[in-house]
Amino acid sequence: MRLIKFLTFSLLTLNVFAHSNSLANSFKKLDIPNKITFELNNYEYNRYLRRGMRAFVDGEIDGSKNIKKKYKKWVNATIILDNKQLNSKVRIMGDWKDHLQLPMTSLKVKIVEDTYFGVARFNLFLPQTRNSEREVFWNLLLSYLNFPTLYTRMVDVNFNGNRYKAIFQEDATKEFLERNGITETAILKQNDFEFYLNESEKEIYNKYFSSSYVVDNNNFLKNNVSSLIASEAISYTSTKEFKNRIINGDFFEKINSRFAKHGLAEINRKYIYIPHKKMYLPLYYDGMVEFPPKQTNCNKKTQKEILDNFDNDFYFLTNKELTPIQKCVFQDIYAEFLEKKIDNSHYKFFSDNTNFSQDYLYIKKKIVNYLKNNPEPKEISKSMIYTFLLDNTYHKCYFNILDNSISKCEKISNENYNKFISESGEKIKQNGFTSFPINLGNFDKAIPLVNLDNDNSNEFFLSEEATYIYSSQNLKDKSLRFFFNNSKSKILINGQFENVDFNFQNNFNYKKNNINNNNARYDQNLLTGCISFFNSKFNNVKIFAENMICEDSVNIKNSSGLIEKININNSFYDGLDLDFSNLEINEIIIGNAGNDCIDLSFGTYFIKKVLIEKCNDKGISIGENSAANLKNIFVAESNIGIASKDSSTTRIDKAVITKVETCLSAYKKKKEFEGSLLSVKDFDCRNYYKKIDLDKFSKIKIGNSI
Repeated sequence: MRLIKFLTFSLLTLNVFAHSNSLANSFKKLDIPNKITFELNNYEYNRYLRRGMRAFVDGEIDGSKNIKKKYKKWVNATIILDNKQLNSKVRIMGDWKDHLQLPMTSLKVKIVEDTYFGVARFNLFLPQTRNSEREVFWNLLLSYLNFPTLYTRMVDVNFNGNRYKAIFQEDATKEFLERNGITETAILKQNDFEFYLNESEKEIYNKYFSSSYVVDNNNFLKNNVSSLIASEAISYTSTKEFKNRIINGDFFEKINSRFAKHGLAEINRKYIYIPHKKMYLPLYYDGMVEFPPKQTNCNKKTQKEILDNFDNDFYFLTNKELTPIQKCVFQDIYAEFLEKKIDNSHYKFFSDNTNFSQDYLYIKKKIVNYLKNNPEPKEISKSMIYTFLLDNTYHKCYFNILDNSISKCEKISNENYNKFISESGEKIKQNGFTSFPINLGNFDKAIPLVNLDNDNSNEFFLSEEATYIYSSQNLKDKSLRFFFNNSKSKILINGQFENVDFNFQNNFNYKKNNINNNNARYDQNLLTGCISFFNSKFNNVKIFAENMICEDSVNIKNSSGLIEKININNSFYDGLDLDFSNLEINEIIIGNAGNDCIDLSFGTYFIKKVLIEKCNDKGISIGENSAANLKNIFVAESNIGIASKDSSTTRIDKAVITKVETCLSAYKKKKEFEGSLLSVKDFDCRNYYKKIDLDKFSKIKIGNSI
């Protein structure tokens, strides 16, 4: 795989502009071919052609220029690769008929029970719909600026014998987020219902609250907690400070307003919600990039190595050289990026003291009063429909536009609610009025974020049902103690720490049946750990934790540096979880974990010494494309000693494992990854049932044998 060179390390040392220090250019983590071939049988191909032809002659907006939703239905197709075939589904995509050039159209593609080189869903745009290679240029540029960016490249398409060029662009999915160092979360976009309103309906929608966001990645909506997170994300878009919640939003808007204005239209804006910050990351989409005169300062220069790498990357993705104006634009914007004042977004968190817009509060007050008074429902006439979450229950209410009152409210299921908050442009006809459900989001209170005073104390007592924030940009030579007095307290820590000892103690009594066992690993803030380190840099740090009852006792995410020692005892579930990080750890000691003792994912880890025992599942689990170098390992009384999976490479100098069901295991678990390599030089396993568990995608090497 050709890696795109010289990326985020140099950027991060110059500028902490990125959301996380592992937000590397996601382009380098994919190897999408420049050719793709589809085969459809006659029945499926004829269905596709008929829909394309009917879509071309039918329409309802602006002189029938749009493509009606009823023609955007899936057909079955096979993607032909050198070594296998992939079952997929394809359909026509696009709002306007420039996406139709029969027998070719822009396509949305989803892979069935597999991935296309790590991508589960993607789009193939006809080049004229996105200004061809300029779309690749802009996405690549944004990735160099450390914005999360959809992988985009030019490809040659063979669609049942029809050959043409297209722009390949991945969809905003879980895999995309994880490649950008972000845990799966809600991605929002505007509901596009305004396309379908007539003039009189537009007047009505403009009169009342009608700003409606939907979840773009509906696969995130797996349970009640994810629905709550999405609802919270939707509600905060209606706050007066919404723009201030967008991380590096000013710079994003500034550069897009110069060269990609179309992407700033509300209908094209997308936002990645970061629950523990109550903030959003902007996600570029459909900018129709242009290079107008007098917008570029060609006198600005960047380091030759950076420009050469960008030039090479662009050529790889398009098979074209950068034009002189493209070189000017890149150097101009990249120089501005480096000149920017250091952005301390790592240390920004929004409390729940929010100021909602007046029209939002007007509708909310009407609804809350109606539910409080519980009047007899009235006949539903011309009404706007509002959905929301209140008292952990999903609701749908009808607002009568004739008398400005609530006609009726009803409870709905989680399944129906998730459809409302994830479907764009879905309508309900009422007496000649087109009603598009408007999502109001969450009416319930969020988990409070409580800032701890880190200047005047070394001891902290966590007594509320809240997430506590301990943040320090430069803390040295301290010993800190945190006491959990409430079973629903959590702490989030971020900053730069040198010679700091962290000690976490549980001061409350708990019983297994008193622990909240919901159907999600995470809470409303997307936290899995009782103790969560985010975006932190360590130098000679020690961490001790005992008697924690969360999914993870300690979770370290998007962090880097040297940790001297981690000691965790009596974890109700996982002991230590490391994600999206680059860490060196001298010693880890973990005893008595209800699930895995150590879980490593999406990162690079060098660990000198590990002593773990009594892990109900795995002693050490290495997964999700991690590289782990482990020196001296001792595992006792676990189900599996060491497991390496999902495109991970694990190298161990010495491992002693005893009293386990399985000593070593290597396998592929998730469809977007490949198998794993597990290598142990000096291996000693005793008192086991099975020495090695291996699937056909993976390899285990012991000493000099495989």
